[in-house]
Amino acid sequence: MKKIIATHNKMFHADEITAIALLKLFTSDDYEIERVDHNTLEFDKYDFVIDIGQKYDGLKYFDHHQYKGGKSSAGLIWEYLGVENQYEKISKLVDLVDMNDVGIAKSKEFEYSSLIKCYNNENLYSQEQDIQFTKALDFAINILSSKKRFHDSSLEAEKIIANSTFFEKNSKIIELDSFTPHWRMYINGQNMPNVKAVVWEDVLENNWKVNITSKFIGSFELTHIPLKQDFNMEFVHKSGHFAIANNKESLIKYLNSQIK
Repeated sequence: MKKIIATHNKMFHADEITAIALLKLFTSDDYEIERVDHNTLEFDKYDFVIDIGQKYDGLKYFDHHQYKGGKSSAGLIWEYLGVENQYEKISKLVDLVDMNDVGIAKSKEFEYSSLIKCYNNENLYSQEQDIQFTKALDFAINILSSKKRFHDSSLEAEKIIANSTFFEKNSKIIELDSFTPHWRMYINGQNMPNVKAVVWEDVLENNWKVNITSKFIGSFELTHIPLKQDFNMEFVHKSGHFAIANNKESLIKYLNSQIK
């Protein structure tokens, strides 16, 4: 279904950009966006009126200037969508947008809200400004969709971990049921201190890979001594955290000498 959004023209900010991006990302509707003057009074033809209109009702009108709860239009649309408790990382980003827009905490130079502001053209009345609005919206959608994909795939990763087994009955090594880049969220020195490595078969590259686990999420510290160089391996990273074997048999032999 096609719906029409009204928002203000001239300079745009992270709040209305993010609000529209959230609608496009979390609903199945197609949207047409019209940027109108701040003094516009007639909004009958619009389905959403965002950051303009001098009215807030939580259904169609989302002018946060009429809302006294510390949220911008981004936060109000996020609340309208009703999934704020499911997507923690997006909620944190929306909170930062809200705090910057309502004057609680100014966005730093290279933070999300400041980067969106950089898309504004010097001539706010030019056609180029409308083009820049679209570019900023695409930027926001890319950031938010990345956060959404991360969340959705991390839920799938939890299922993969549950179906994984010990590699060749070695309780210190887990073999992934299938590869997921999010295994580190569930297998690390804090969550599984006895597990020192994770292995998986890379079907596309026709090889086997091994990664030493980290002490905690986001850490470069390893739970085990680094893997050593071995001419029988296809590749061993110089840091010793990662290695590639041409086949499973080579990997078994290698890991038998590395992790006991």
